[in-house]
Amino acid sequence: MQNLLYFLYRFRTFGLFLLLEGICAWLIIGYNNQPNAAFLNSSNRLVAGINTLTSNTGDYFQLKTINDQLIRENLLLREQLANVSLGLVEIDSSVRKYNLFKAKVINNTFQRSMNYLTLDVGSKDQVLPGMGVIGGEGVVGQVKSVSGNFATVTSLLHRNLMVSSSVKRTRTLCTVQWDGNSPLEASLKYIPRHIPINIGDTIVTSGFNAVFPENIPIGTISEYQLEDNDVFYEAKINLAVDFSSLEYVYLVQNVMKAEQDSLETETQMVQ
Repeated sequence: MQNLLYFLYRFRTFGLFLLLEGICAWLIIGYNNQPNAAFLNSSNRLVAGINTLTSNTGDYFQLKTINDQLIRENLLLREQLANVSLGLVEIDSSVRKYNLFKAKVINNTFQRSMNYLTLDVGSKDQVLPGMGVIGGEGVVGQVKSVSGNFATVTSLLHRNLMVSSSVKRTRTLCTVQWDGNSPLEASLKYIPRHIPINIGDTIVTSGFNAVFPENIPIGTISEYQLEDNDVFYEAKINLAVDFSSLEYVYLVQNVMKAEQDSLETETQMVQ
């Protein structure tokens, strides 16, 4: 306390000067219209700037929360789209064919001929080998192996992965398989020569297996050719998914897969 009093006493002259300057400024601003208006405008700009900075800072720290919310909403919408063709959107969940689970990509290759992804979910999250994996733009791959906390995915950029597909415009069945070249495109196979196709035609999943729902985007036709003796077109597609920037994906659980596989296996054995 004694030190504070000594400090005030020592700088009493300077303090009195500041006090008188403040009174002068108040008198000038309070009794003169032009300085008063200028002061108010300046203070308003300062307050507005502080408010904008505060708002932007708050928005920045809310980005993760907003991003998580958008992912949850996207997950719900995609789950509804996966079931809409079956008329199951508004029916009790016990008869839904597809459930979707969110996962984060923690490792990803796209420069090799056999590419894989690693996800931060595993058997404790009900993930099983064989599940389809899709992204915000379309097909990503298929679950290969699962541990308690992680899962590896055979990427669509894998020479051995073949996806049952169709030309959306004509509903013609075909197959998409990566040729091991560009991570931006893949080969489109088995479209009969009598089917007319066009550059820009959309290729989607056919729904003819138990892995992917139908109408999930895969890509668009970028080029094709047909020789005189060819039975099928030779075509390429631009892939819908950018595999170099994958962060989140969705795992597709077909709750009727075991029943479908069992029936199809039984039918093949009878033949």
